[in-house]
Parts: sequence; C-alpha cells; structure tokens
Amino acid sequence: MPIRLREEDNVHILDIDGRIDINSSEIIEMVGWLVNSGKLNIIFNFENVDMVDYNGLSILAIAYKNIVNHKGKLKLLNVPVSIVEMFKVVKLETVFELYTDEETAINSFCESEAQKLHLRRKFPRLDIHLIVKYKMIADTKNAKVFEGNVLNISGAGIYIYTPHTFPMGTLLDLHFSIPGSAAVLEATGRISWLADKDLQPHAYPGMGISFSHLTAEKERAIIDFIDKNVTHRADQADG
Repeated sequence: MPIRLREEDNVHILDIDGRIDINSSEIIEMVGWLVNSGKLNIIFNFENVDMVDYNGLSILAIAYKNIVNHKGKLKLLNVPVSIVEMFKVVKLETVFELYTDEETAINSFCESEAQKLHLRRKFPRLDIHLIVKYKMIADTKNAKVFEGNVLNISGAGIYIYTPHTFPMGTLLDLHFSIPGSAAVLEATGRISWLADKDLQPHAYPGMGISFSHLTAEKERAIIDFIDKNVTHRADQADG
C-alpha cells in the first residue's frame, strides 16, 4: 500500500492510497517511526483511499492510540462519504477529527476544543435509543436471541450497546422498530467494529453493525426517519 509522507508547517501528512485493511501495517509502522522521532502532529489524507474494512478500522485505532499515548494529535483529511458513514456506524466519528480542507486541518492543531467540536458536527448522525433483538446467522434453528440498545442509526447500519458480542465479520439477523411505525424491521448485518474500551468508554461494550442486506423500502424508511429527525433537531438548536 503506497504511503507518501510530507511535511507542512510542522505537521506530518500521510497520503494513503488504496485500501486500508489487514495488509496495511505500514500505517502503524510509519506512525511508530513518527512519534518515536517526536513528530506528533499527524494527518492521514484519505483522498485516494478506496475502502476501509473492519480490519482497517483496527489498524486506524492502533495508530490513533499510539499517537495519543505519545501526547500527539491525529486528524483525518478528505474522508470519502462511504467511510464517514462507516465511522458513524461504529461511533468513531466522535473519536477521529475529520476535515475536508488541508489548510483547515493543518491550522486545527492550534484551535481550541470548542472550535474542533463545531467542525466535528458538520457530519450529522442520529443518536437514538431503540431496543434491537439479534442472533447469529447459523445453520441451527435454535440460535440464541439477544437484546441490546441501539445508540445510533444510519442508512449504513446501527451501533448496538450490549455485553453480548460476536467476532468481527459475524453475520447477524436484526429485528427492531422505527419510532412511529408499528412494523418490525428485519435486516441482516455484519459486525464491522467491536467497541474499544480506551477509545469509546461511554459506548463500551458494544458493536457496530453494517447492514449487508436491506430492501429498498426498508432503507428508504430508515433514511426518511433520520432526515426528518436530524432536521427537526437542527431546527430546535437554531431556535
């Protein structure tokens, strides 16, 4: 995986190409070299990143924790919408700072916490509390059904707060209802993230689930519900 390192105003930028997956250990190695050299202001440029899978999320989490443990800061630049959606599903968009302009990202290392929080909110997500029933998809008809709390939802997936987790990549049957609808929504999802206690203490234990199969009708129902509630809350905040 090609990674180009450059420096701007004492900020070290990693231009990453291709996929971030289990074969992306170069990111961890590069970050290790930087922080051990005292280079602690770091940006990952995702402009040419095609995909991040659940192994890639672990790579990013390891790199982030190494930077923070050395009292450094990490910002993400030009993150594609599809990857932003994945971050929302696994509740990492509040961990990583996301920017769409390189100059702004570089200047952010000198900004206040209040300013940075405002920038993070440019990527809206819908926090919610729903009950979801889920079970592992298996050959047996007697798979145990578990119950958890949905903490957020998007058209891409949900985050479930629960002590009953499965390994990443596991397929689950999901059953939950959207507020205002009596119908139970059934979906299939794949575990794309297991909560990290250090990164997400308020959402641990839990797991991010990416929808792997939704009918167009169900997807539209979810998206319409999110759009309505995000707009409503934004109007309340402006008022």
